[in-house]
Amino acid sequence: MGKLLELIEVTKLYDSGRKSVVGVEKVSFEVREGEFISIIGPSGCGKSTLLRCIAGFEKLSSGKILLEGNPVSKPGPDRFMVFQGLDQLFPWLTVKENITFAMKAVKKIEDKEEINEKARQYLELVGLAEWASCYPYQLSGGMKQRAAIARALSVNPKVLLMDEPFGSLDAFSRRVMQQMLIKVWQKTGVTILFVTHDIEEAIDLSDRILAFSPGRLKADLANSLPRPRTRDLAAYRTFLLEISALLDPVSTAVDDFDGVSVPEAKLAF
Repeated sequence: MGKLLELIEVTKLYDSGRKSVVGVEKVSFEVREGEFISIIGPSGCGKSTLLRCIAGFEKLSSGKILLEGNPVSKPGPDRFMVFQGLDQLFPWLTVKENITFAMKAVKKIEDKEEINEKARQYLELVGLAEWASCYPYQLSGGMKQRAAIARALSVNPKVLLMDEPFGSLDAFSRRVMQQMLIKVWQKTGVTILFVTHDIEEAIDLSDRILAFSPGRLKADLANSLPRPRTRDLAAYRTFLLEISALLDPVSTAVDDFDGVSVPEAKLAF
């Protein structure tokens, strides 16, 4: 799989009046087609800022973002973003109409029957085929996020950008959504950049983990654990501890449970 996305010394500064505040500074990495990459780090470290830059919502202060060798300067359907909030769907449209609206907006398909069939396929992919005629207010939080993912995929983006998409869900729904997303990714082959505060979520989902300290890319870690990921394996716990220490090297508080050291309150940021 070839190089799809490249960030070169990407810097985003915000003017606070008296001085510039760093969003991200001199961030460089490459993304290959079909990869699933998680971006993790403490609150305020620039994860979401970086995703907005890739989406084209933010103008860079310096550096370059290249998609298939072409500079990214504005939003486009080749980079579709799914947010944390549960109100991303148009409330006056049914679930199916939300999907068909997106396809019509980017003019990927013009034939009405083909649009309806594609919408049905994407809703089936995320397990919402039976809810196609419902309105967003009739859906649970997890179902709304399924619909948002189906809508994003319907325009065939080159990169799916996900900014803590499961952060507003309860623990059970979040786990179900993680498993669903892995199946969707494996079936579609879409490239995913996924922002999360949760180390275990990053390990469960991704091929690579980009660990951020405030404004900076601190480490680019390959995730070689076999799928499906099993959290009680020693290799899993070792990797979790490695990332925890990387993100919070000052803290030394640990619990010793059956011979495995587990950081206190360090599994999510």
